[in-house]
Amino acid sequence: MRSPPMPIAPAPRRLVQLLRPERGRYAFGLLSLLVVNLTDVLAPLFLAVAIDRVAAASTGQPAAVPRLLGWLGLTGATHSVGAAIAAYVAIALVSNLFRYPMLMNVSVPSHRVVQGVRRALVEHLLRLARPFYDRSRTGDLMSLATSDSQALRMALGPGVLLLIDTALLVGLVLGTMATLSVPLTLAALLPLPAIALLTQRFSHAEFARFGAVQEDLARLTERARETYAGIRVLQGFAREEFERARFAADSRRHFGLNLRLARIRSLFDPSLEFFLGLSTLFVLIAGGVQMAQGALSVGAFTAFLYLVGQLSGPMIGFGWAVSLMQRGRKSLERIDGLLAEPVEIEDAPDAVEAAGPGRLEVEDLRFRYAGAPAPALDGVSFTLPAGRTLGVIGPVGGGKSTLAALLARLYEPPPGAIRLDGVDVRRLTLASLRGAIAVAPQETFLFGDTVLSNIALAAAPDARDARRLARLAAIDDEIEALPEGYATLLGERGVNLSGGQRQRLAIARAVGAAPRVLVLDDCLAAVDAATEAEILANLDEALAGRSGIVISQRVRAVRRCDEILVLDGGRVTERGTHTELLARGGWYAAVARAQARIEEGAP
Repeated sequence: MRSPPMPIAPAPRRLVQLLRPERGRYAFGLLSLLVVNLTDVLAPLFLAVAIDRVAAASTGQPAAVPRLLGWLGLTGATHSVGAAIAAYVAIALVSNLFRYPMLMNVSVPSHRVVQGVRRALVEHLLRLARPFYDRSRTGDLMSLATSDSQALRMALGPGVLLLIDTALLVGLVLGTMATLSVPLTLAALLPLPAIALLTQRFSHAEFARFGAVQEDLARLTERARETYAGIRVLQGFAREEFERARFAADSRRHFGLNLRLARIRSLFDPSLEFFLGLSTLFVLIAGGVQMAQGALSVGAFTAFLYLVGQLSGPMIGFGWAVSLMQRGRKSLERIDGLLAEPVEIEDAPDAVEAAGPGRLEVEDLRFRYAGAPAPALDGVSFTLPAGRTLGVIGPVGGGKSTLAALLARLYEPPPGAIRLDGVDVRRLTLASLRGAIAVAPQETFLFGDTVLSNIALAAAPDARDARRLARLAAIDDEIEALPEGYATLLGERGVNLSGGQRQRLAIARAVGAAPRVLVLDDCLAAVDAATEAEILANLDEALAGRSGIVISQRVRAVRRCDEILVLDGGRVTERGTHTELLARGGWYAAVARAQARIEEGAP
């Protein structure tokens, strides 16, 4: 079953959706911001009163009180120079007192929001099926959870704070400036259209260039990951210089894209400062004229210049906020692109739990990989009774691993083609199906954890159970010989074990899951003949009470099975017991004779 893509809201509405769970803390933080901005605007008015009081004392003229203070009922704090200065200091203290809750109640929630986004990413990735990973690169997914998530956090934290701070402070400053002098306020606003046009042009350019940087970062991350994972191969073939040159070329390309992005920031901030400087220049000219005409006091002009200076910080901050929001918007677009990926394999609405002894029926199974010219499986049919074993053998590319993946519904089989205990596997819950059918894959993956934790991945065996499972996989003695036995910490992908040891650990892990159907997908390829024989002899105990499918390219691995299928080109070309297939003299018999000669050392 394929879920439709998740509907994604437009960027502004999407940001609101993300912020909604933290709206209480954001509201308190923004309320604190309002208090900070109000105090920042009121402080220079008391400074103006103090200056005019000093000037009035020397000239004998009465000192003017800004109208805004009268409207707010604060004239009582302006009756003397000392009172005005005390009010100025008190307001500064209040401003600093509210800065902490302002920052904490925006910054901390932004971390929580992005933490939730990361969790959503991982949860969605765990639900996506194998076809998605066949076409995806690890570097892309890593960059979404790291760099893009961080860009989103900066947008939701500093970006939101600076945008609202700019809007509030600019509005309050302009309103306060207008109460001091309307002509000076109009002079200060003359560069505003140019600033708006500049912001619009640069923000669009930054959005596009940041998107290119993030996409290239994903490629660079994937290159680094491949280099680290393949370092032993590179060293084994003395290709260090080749890889160094290739990585350097990728790094130079990424540097170039970052440089293009940096040019936008390098041009934006100086351009803003230039127009803000023009605003100050216009104010100085117009203010000088008004003072010469006696229409403006020294204190009011000083307060006006102070307020104009307060505009420069928010406007530069506004430039940074626009940059953060554009980067966050692009990163959110990339994150939502992944979250919109449809879940191709999931539980049906009427899904039931798997129950029964483990009878497996495959009928006319056909499957083609996306973009493949020919089907991987073409009309495969068989029945595996509960408690019996089936061997699957055939040339490379015959469809054996595809069959194993379809049984566990790692890829979606056609409706009705595979039934477990009489129920279509598409109608079984994925958890119960994959608990009933365990696949030990050919390509073994071990986690960077202890040996015991790797064996216990599918279940939770204690040390005694782990030893039993390891004995079945013929690796118990080798684990005990490790420095810390079952507590030995494995390196990345189990690098401190041999290929055969990794495969045997995977077998122990699969058996430990206690499935009703155990599928061993050519997971004995890296072990020697004696160890393989020991493991195969132990399979009777491992498969006791459950069905088993042994997939291999070696006859000795499947000859003990109750029935054997030969898969070639996606079709069943031969079937029967080991004795029956030898008697027919077909492909199986020829391979059996050839492998017997090799084992005996004959030419």
